[in-house]
Amino acid sequence: MNGPLEQRLRERIRGFDIPALLDVLAASGYGDAEIEYRGHRTTVHQSHLVHDIQFIHQPRKRIVITVNVGLLSAQSPLPSFMMQTMDQLDHDRLERFIGFFDHELLRECFAGLYPEREGALLPGWPEAAKDRLRLLRPTCQSTLHWLFRKSFPETEISVRRDVRHQRVSAPEMRLGASALGEGGSMGGFASIPTGGMEVRIFCDEPISASGVTWAVEARRRFETDLLPLLSESVLMLTVILVLRDQEGFLRLERESHLGYDPLHGAPVETRQVLLFSGDTSSAQASLAV
Repeated sequence: MNGPLEQRLRERIRGFDIPALLDVLAASGYGDAEIEYRGHRTTVHQSHLVHDIQFIHQPRKRIVITVNVGLLSAQSPLPSFMMQTMDQLDHDRLERFIGFFDHELLRECFAGLYPEREGALLPGWPEAAKDRLRLLRPTCQSTLHWLFRKSFPETEISVRRDVRHQRVSAPEMRLGASALGEGGSMGGFASIPTGGMEVRIFCDEPISASGVTWAVEARRRFETDLLPLLSESVLMLTVILVLRDQEGFLRLERESHLGYDPLHGAPVETRQVLLFSGDTSSAQASLAV
Protein backbone atom coordinates (compact mmCIF):
# COMPACT_ATOMS: atom_id res chain seq x y z
CA MET A 1 0.00 0.00 0.00
CA ASN A 2 1.47 3.32 -1.03
CA GLY A 3 1.60 6.57 0.91
CA PRO A 4 -1.22 8.48 -0.86
CA LEU A 5 -3.67 5.61 -0.32
CA GLU A 6 -2.74 5.36 3.35
CA GLN A 7 -3.30 9.09 3.72
CA ARG A 8 -6.72 8.90 2.05
CA LEU A 9 -7.75 6.03 4.31
CA ARG A 10 -6.76 7.98 7.41
CA GLU A 11 -8.66 11.03 6.24
CA ARG A 12 -11.87 9.10 5.53
CA ILE A 13 -11.54 6.37 8.15
CA ARG A 14 -14.52 7.51 10.24
CA GLY A 15 -16.86 6.89 7.32
CA PHE A 16 -15.91 3.20 6.99
CA ASP A 17 -17.61 0.17 8.41
CA ILE A 18 -15.50 -2.86 9.27
CA PRO A 19 -16.31 -5.18 6.32
CA ALA A 20 -15.61 -2.46 3.73
CA LEU A 21 -12.38 -1.50 5.50
CA LEU A 22 -11.22 -5.13 5.62
CA ASP A 23 -11.92 -5.51 1.90
CA VAL A 24 -9.74 -2.48 1.10
CA LEU A 25 -6.94 -3.77 3.31
CA ALA A 26 -7.17 -7.28 1.87
CA ALA A 27 -6.87 -5.87 -1.66
CA SER A 28 -3.72 -4.07 -0.49
CA GLY A 29 -2.12 -7.24 0.88
CA TYR A 30 -3.05 -7.08 4.56
CA GLY A 31 -4.43 -10.28 6.07
CA ASP A 32 -5.97 -11.04 9.43
CA ALA A 33 -2.56 -11.72 10.97
CA GLU A 34 -1.37 -8.15 10.24
CA ILE A 35 -4.43 -6.42 11.78
CA GLU A 36 -4.67 -5.42 15.44
CA TYR A 37 -7.86 -4.03 16.98
CA ARG A 38 -7.79 -1.52 19.81
CA GLY A 39 -10.56 0.09 21.74
CA HIS A 40 -10.63 3.88 21.91
CA ARG A 41 -10.12 4.83 25.54
CA THR A 42 -12.75 7.45 26.20
CA THR A 43 -15.71 8.20 28.44
CA VAL A 44 -17.63 10.15 25.80
CA HIS A 45 -20.00 8.45 23.38
CA GLN A 46 -18.80 8.66 19.76
CA SER A 47 -20.99 8.86 16.66
CA HIS A 48 -18.73 6.68 14.46
CA LEU A 49 -17.48 3.12 14.76
CA VAL A 50 -13.90 3.35 13.45
CA HIS A 51 -11.91 6.06 15.19
CA ASP A 52 -8.44 5.81 13.66
CA ILE A 53 -6.07 3.60 11.68
CA GLN A 54 -2.29 3.40 11.88
CA PHE A 55 0.07 1.85 9.35
CA ILE A 56 3.23 0.48 10.94
CA HIS A 57 6.01 -0.76 8.64
CA GLN A 58 8.81 -1.46 11.16
CA PRO A 59 9.87 -3.88 12.54
CA ARG A 60 7.10 -5.70 10.65
CA LYS A 61 4.19 -4.63 8.52
CA ARG A 62 0.98 -4.35 10.52
CA ILE A 63 -2.11 -2.18 10.97
CA VAL A 64 -3.71 -0.90 14.17
CA ILE A 65 -7.46 -0.16 13.90
CA THR A 66 -8.91 1.86 16.76
CA VAL A 67 -12.67 1.51 17.25
CA ASN A 68 -15.21 3.06 19.61
CA VAL A 69 -16.37 -0.25 21.08
CA GLY A 70 -14.68 -2.72 23.37
CA LEU A 71 -13.35 -2.89 26.90
CA LEU A 72 -11.89 0.63 26.89
CA SER A 73 -14.79 2.46 25.22
CA ALA A 74 -17.55 4.51 26.80
CA GLN A 75 -19.80 1.41 26.81
CA SER A 76 -17.15 -0.75 28.49
CA PRO A 77 -18.42 -3.59 30.71
CA LEU A 78 -15.42 -3.09 33.00
CA PRO A 79 -16.06 -1.52 36.44
CA SER A 80 -15.33 2.17 36.73
CA PHE A 81 -12.59 1.72 39.32
CA MET A 82 -10.37 0.04 36.72
CA MET A 83 -10.66 3.09 34.50
CA GLN A 84 -9.80 5.31 37.45
CA THR A 85 -6.80 3.10 38.25
CA MET A 86 -5.47 3.41 34.69
CA ASP A 87 -5.81 7.21 34.93
CA GLN A 88 -3.76 7.27 38.14
CA LEU A 89 -0.94 5.07 36.84
CA ASP A 90 2.03 6.67 35.12
CA HIS A 91 2.47 3.75 32.69
CA ASP A 92 0.24 1.92 30.24
CA ARG A 93 0.98 -1.68 31.19
CA LEU A 94 -2.52 -2.29 32.53
CA GLU A 95 -4.00 -0.80 29.37
CA ARG A 96 -1.84 -3.09 27.21
CA PHE A 97 -2.89 -6.07 29.33
CA ILE A 98 -6.58 -5.29 28.81
CA GLY A 99 -5.89 -4.54 25.15
CA PHE A 100 -4.69 -8.12 24.60
CA PHE A 101 -8.15 -9.47 25.48
CA ASP A 102 -9.84 -6.51 23.78
CA HIS A 103 -8.25 -7.43 20.45
CA GLU A 104 -9.55 -11.01 20.58
CA LEU A 105 -13.04 -9.93 21.62
CA LEU A 106 -13.25 -7.29 18.91
CA ARG A 107 -12.00 -9.67 16.23
CA GLU A 108 -14.65 -12.25 17.15
CA CYS A 109 -17.30 -9.54 17.37
CA PHE A 110 -16.60 -8.19 13.88
CA ALA A 111 -16.39 -11.72 12.45
CA GLY A 112 -19.86 -12.44 13.86
CA LEU A 113 -21.39 -9.41 12.12
CA TYR A 114 -21.05 -11.17 8.76
CA PRO A 115 -20.53 -14.86 9.58
CA GLU A 116 -20.67 -15.85 5.91
CA ARG A 117 -17.29 -14.15 5.46
CA GLU A 118 -15.65 -16.45 8.02
CA GLY A 119 -15.28 -20.08 6.96
CA ALA A 120 -14.73 -21.19 10.55
CA LEU A 121 -18.10 -19.81 11.70
CA LEU A 122 -20.22 -21.19 8.84
CA PRO A 123 -18.41 -24.09 7.16
CA GLY A 124 -19.60 -24.83 3.65
CA TRP A 125 -21.41 -21.50 3.19
CA PRO A 126 -19.97 -20.73 -0.30
CA GLU A 127 -20.67 -24.28 -1.50
CA ALA A 128 -24.33 -23.99 -0.50
CA ALA A 129 -24.82 -20.61 -2.22
CA LYS A 130 -26.28 -22.17 -5.38
CA ASP A 131 -28.72 -24.25 -3.33
CA ARG A 132 -29.94 -21.14 -1.50
CA LEU A 133 -30.31 -19.27 -4.78
CA ARG A 134 -32.31 -22.17 -6.22
CA LEU A 135 -34.74 -21.88 -3.29
CA LEU A 136 -35.24 -18.20 -4.15
CA ARG A 137 -36.32 -19.14 -7.70
CA PRO A 138 -33.88 -17.13 -9.83
CA THR A 139 -36.38 -17.16 -12.72
CA CYS A 140 -38.92 -14.96 -10.91
CA GLN A 141 -38.98 -11.17 -11.26
CA SER A 142 -38.13 -10.25 -7.67
CA THR A 143 -35.05 -12.50 -7.50
CA LEU A 144 -33.77 -11.32 -10.88
CA HIS A 145 -34.18 -7.70 -9.84
CA TRP A 146 -32.31 -8.40 -6.60
CA LEU A 147 -29.44 -10.14 -8.43
CA PHE A 148 -29.01 -7.41 -11.04
CA ARG A 149 -29.25 -4.75 -8.34
CA LYS A 150 -26.34 -6.37 -6.51
CA SER A 151 -24.17 -6.37 -9.63
CA PHE A 152 -25.24 -2.91 -10.88
CA PRO A 153 -25.80 -0.84 -7.71
CA GLU A 154 -25.18 2.49 -9.47
CA THR A 155 -27.84 1.99 -12.15
CA GLU A 156 -31.61 1.65 -12.43
CA ILE A 157 -32.95 -1.83 -13.08
CA SER A 158 -36.21 -2.80 -14.78
CA VAL A 159 -37.37 -6.42 -14.94
CA ARG A 160 -40.53 -7.50 -16.75
CA ARG A 161 -41.97 -10.64 -18.27
CA ASP A 162 -41.52 -10.94 -22.00
CA VAL A 163 -42.90 -13.16 -24.77
CA ARG A 164 -40.38 -13.96 -27.47
CA HIS A 165 -40.37 -16.25 -30.49
CA GLN A 166 -37.91 -19.06 -30.03
CA ARG A 167 -36.53 -21.22 -32.83
CA VAL A 168 -36.78 -24.93 -32.02
CA SER A 169 -35.94 -27.97 -34.06
CA ALA A 170 -38.92 -29.55 -35.80
CA PRO A 171 -39.29 -32.72 -37.91
CA GLU A 172 -39.06 -32.05 -41.60
CA MET A 173 -42.13 -32.57 -43.74
CA ARG A 174 -42.12 -35.80 -45.72
CA LEU A 175 -44.21 -36.69 -48.77
CA GLY A 176 -46.45 -39.64 -48.38
CA ALA A 177 -47.73 -40.74 -44.98
CA SER A 178 -47.08 -37.61 -42.88
CA ALA A 179 -49.26 -36.29 -40.07
CA LEU A 180 -49.50 -32.52 -39.98
CA GLY A 181 -50.30 -31.22 -36.56
CA GLU A 182 -49.30 -28.70 -33.97
CA GLY A 183 -45.58 -29.51 -34.23
CA GLY A 184 -45.28 -29.77 -37.98
CA SER A 185 -43.55 -27.14 -40.09
CA MET A 186 -42.19 -26.53 -43.53
CA GLY A 187 -38.50 -26.77 -42.77
CA GLY A 188 -36.08 -27.92 -40.09
CA PHE A 189 -37.22 -25.52 -37.38
CA ALA A 190 -40.30 -23.82 -36.04
CA SER A 191 -40.82 -20.48 -34.33
CA ILE A 192 -43.00 -20.74 -31.25
CA PRO A 193 -43.87 -18.10 -28.58
CA THR A 194 -41.93 -18.65 -25.36
CA GLY A 195 -42.22 -16.92 -22.00
CA GLY A 196 -39.13 -15.22 -20.67
CA MET A 197 -37.72 -12.19 -18.87
CA GLU A 198 -36.44 -8.85 -20.12
CA VAL A 199 -33.98 -6.88 -17.99
CA ARG A 200 -33.12 -3.28 -18.77
CA ILE A 201 -30.14 -1.54 -17.19
CA PHE A 202 -30.44 2.27 -17.28
CA CYS A 203 -27.23 4.32 -17.14
CA ASP A 204 -27.08 8.12 -16.97
CA GLU A 205 -23.39 8.31 -17.91
CA PRO A 206 -21.44 6.61 -20.73
CA ILE A 207 -18.43 5.79 -18.52
CA SER A 208 -18.55 3.59 -15.40
CA ALA A 209 -16.76 4.39 -12.14
CA SER A 210 -13.84 2.17 -13.16
CA GLY A 211 -13.20 4.32 -16.24
CA VAL A 212 -14.45 1.69 -18.70
CA THR A 213 -17.36 2.37 -21.03
CA TRP A 214 -20.63 0.92 -19.79
CA ALA A 215 -21.04 -1.08 -23.01
CA VAL A 216 -17.93 -3.06 -22.03
CA GLU A 217 -18.28 -3.01 -18.23
CA ALA A 218 -21.93 -4.13 -18.22
CA ARG A 219 -21.18 -7.13 -20.44
CA ARG A 220 -18.23 -8.12 -18.25
CA ARG A 221 -20.28 -7.95 -15.04
CA PHE A 222 -23.12 -9.93 -16.55
CA GLU A 223 -20.93 -12.74 -17.92
CA THR A 224 -18.72 -12.90 -14.82
CA ASP A 225 -21.12 -12.32 -11.93
CA LEU A 226 -24.65 -13.14 -13.08
CA LEU A 227 -24.57 -15.71 -15.86
CA PRO A 228 -22.85 -18.39 -13.71
CA LEU A 229 -25.62 -18.01 -11.11
CA LEU A 230 -28.32 -18.52 -13.75
CA SER A 231 -26.58 -21.35 -15.59
CA GLU A 232 -28.53 -24.09 -13.79
CA SER A 233 -31.90 -22.54 -14.63
CA VAL A 234 -33.59 -22.77 -18.04
CA LEU A 235 -34.50 -19.11 -18.51
CA MET A 236 -35.13 -17.25 -21.75
CA LEU A 237 -33.50 -13.95 -20.87
CA THR A 238 -32.92 -10.68 -22.69
CA VAL A 239 -30.58 -8.09 -21.15
CA ILE A 240 -30.52 -4.58 -22.64
CA LEU A 241 -28.25 -1.70 -21.63
CA VAL A 242 -30.00 1.67 -22.00
CA LEU A 243 -27.68 4.71 -22.22
CA ARG A 244 -29.45 7.95 -21.38
CA ASP A 245 -26.49 10.27 -21.77
CA GLN A 246 -26.82 12.43 -24.89
CA GLU A 247 -24.67 15.44 -23.99
CA GLY A 248 -21.46 14.57 -25.85
CA PHE A 249 -20.53 15.09 -29.48
CA LEU A 250 -19.04 12.72 -32.02
CA ARG A 251 -15.24 12.99 -31.91
CA LEU A 252 -12.76 11.20 -34.15
CA GLU A 253 -10.15 10.41 -31.53
CA ARG A 254 -8.91 7.52 -29.46
CA GLU A 255 -11.38 8.06 -26.59
CA SER A 256 -14.42 8.30 -28.87
CA HIS A 257 -16.67 5.44 -29.99
CA LEU A 258 -18.42 5.62 -33.35
CA GLY A 259 -22.12 4.92 -32.88
CA TYR A 260 -21.76 5.38 -29.14
CA ASP A 261 -21.35 9.16 -28.76
CA PRO A 262 -24.43 11.10 -29.98
CA LEU A 263 -24.22 13.36 -33.03
CA HIS A 264 -24.48 17.11 -32.61
CA GLY A 265 -28.04 18.22 -33.25
CA ALA A 266 -29.40 14.67 -33.41
CA PRO A 267 -32.82 13.99 -31.89
CA VAL A 268 -32.72 13.00 -28.23
CA GLU A 269 -33.18 9.26 -27.95
CA THR A 270 -31.77 6.60 -25.69
CA ARG A 271 -29.06 4.34 -27.01
CA GLN A 272 -29.64 0.62 -26.44
CA VAL A 273 -27.03 -2.13 -26.41
CA LEU A 274 -28.10 -5.78 -26.45
CA LEU A 275 -25.95 -7.61 -23.89
CA PHE A 276 -27.59 -11.02 -23.98
CA SER A 277 -30.51 -12.82 -25.59
CA GLY A 278 -31.15 -16.53 -25.27
CA ASP A 279 -31.23 -19.43 -22.86
CA THR A 280 -29.05 -18.92 -19.78
CA SER A 281 -28.26 -22.64 -19.35
CA SER A 282 -26.95 -23.16 -22.90
CA ALA A 283 -25.16 -19.80 -22.94
CA GLN A 284 -23.03 -20.64 -19.90
CA ALA A 285 -22.03 -23.96 -21.45
CA SER A 286 -20.87 -22.20 -24.63
CA LEU A 287 -18.84 -19.69 -22.61
CA ALA A 288 -17.10 -22.51 -20.75
CA VAL A 289 -16.05 -24.09 -24.05
